Amino acid sequence: MEIRSIITEACTRINLVPRRQAVPGDIVENAYRLLKGIVAKYNSDCLLSWTQKSVIVPKSPVIHIYDETDVIKGDNNLYFDTVAEMNSHIFDLNEIDKLWCIVKEVPNTYYTVQVETANPLTFVTIPHEVQDPYPQRYQEMLAYQDMLHFQVRDVAKINSIYVVSETGQPYKEFYNLDFVNHTDYDRFMNSSRVFTYTQKSEGEWVVEIKPYIYLNNNRLKITYNESIEFDIDSELFVPDNYIELLIVALAHKLALMYPRLDESQMNRLQQEVQVLVDNVRTPKAEDRILLRNNYWDDYGCMTQYDLLTGGYMV
Repeated sequence: MEIRSIITEACTRINLVPRRQAVPGDIVENAYRLLKGIVAKYNSDCLLSWTQKSVIVPKSPVIHIYDETDVIKGDNNLYFDTVAEMNSHIFDLNEIDKLWCIVKEVPNTYYTVQVETANPLTFVTIPHEVQDPYPQRYQEMLAYQDMLHFQVRDVAKINSIYVVSETGQPYKEFYNLDFVNHTDYDRFMNSSRVFTYTQKSEGEWVVEIKPYIYLNNNRLKITYNESIEFDIDSELFVPDNYIELLIVALAHKLALMYPRLDESQMNRLQQEVQVLVDNVRTPKAEDRILLRNNYWDDYGCMTQYDLLTGGYMV
């Protein structure tokens, strides 16, 4: 269904605009903005099942998920594996005054860049040895260098992470990790089956996982909600019950912005929104598989993985 049709139908339902009359431009603009907010909220609440996806990634204690932006790389920071790679790099003359480079094979050192000759234009890299405690910028560069960088399109929300075996196809799920808040993450042991994440920008995330929770041949399965991008002339190809939910939810938002209904009508409209939300939430709840509770705490409680593998230790 077209976005304009959703807006028109929502306006009609609350008697904001007659059905055969064109919706004024200012109302279309406000409705479009409200609809984008509704979609973003429902997607964050995991109500839009068609946006849920998953990806298999290599194991790493810190995983950088990015799409079009890479904020945590830092402005004027460059990363190289070898000195030869750095020396063969063509630097931007307009950026060298602020540039820092680090090389994986040369620890405790960062490099700045200067012009060596003007004609022809050549550069020279100058090493600067650092000692602990390292400067903040150098610490941030080291952290970025050690991350696993994995590009995934349009990640709006990370839902869960599973440790999976890569033996055979398709991937066989092993066990799930429990999410903990970033502020509590450091109090868990390195063997704790937990993960945390922070969102750095739109579509960019840093996922942290304890380093000793997986076997050598395992990978990670990340399930996430894909962000939804649309403009006023787009068309949404989604199930009918979701279209109805978006129409009624938008009608409710517009009714609050442009009061046309009495209190009883507003209450009925709000109840209709809740019924539609419950209708799309209930099938998702019924689809869940009932499994043995997986958990790990400071008292050494056994997990499903411990039970199946006999790997429980006290």
